[in-house]
Amino acid sequence: MKSVRVVKIILGIVLIFSGITKIIDPSKAVNLMLELKVIPEPVILIVISILPVLEILIGVLLISGMYQKLAAISALILYTGFFLISIYGTLIGLSSDCGCFGSVIKSRIGWGMVVRNGMLNSLYIQDHIVFKIMKGECND
Repeated sequence: MKSVRVVKIILGIVLIFSGITKIIDPSKAVNLMLELKVIPEPVILIVISILPVLEILIGVLLISGMYQKLAAISALILYTGFFLISIYGTLIGLSSDCGCFGSVIKSRIGWGMVVRNGMLNSLYIQDHIVFKIMKGECND
């Protein structure tokens, strides 16, 4: 059970750090959304205003253990979204900084990002499958 807790803490810290750095410097994340062209331009500012707050909130919930089900579902949706965006950006040939961590850490779109986001996503999914098996909730 300790490994499950450690995974939640690590993923929570990543989300909190990502959210704080996007609040400090949202410009790279805005540029990425403009390049992806999947969100209408007028909506981008709304999304980039809400996303970091959600990242921080979900990160805090993961670390604190409060509202575990809500935190788990929200984090899974967020990490899956990041993974899909990294795949899409790579496939359409983007190579700019994603703005995932504001201007604090450079993170270029590409296969390295796909692998990183895939690992975070699979770590999260694995964590929950193992947790359910350990609690005897998995019906095979």
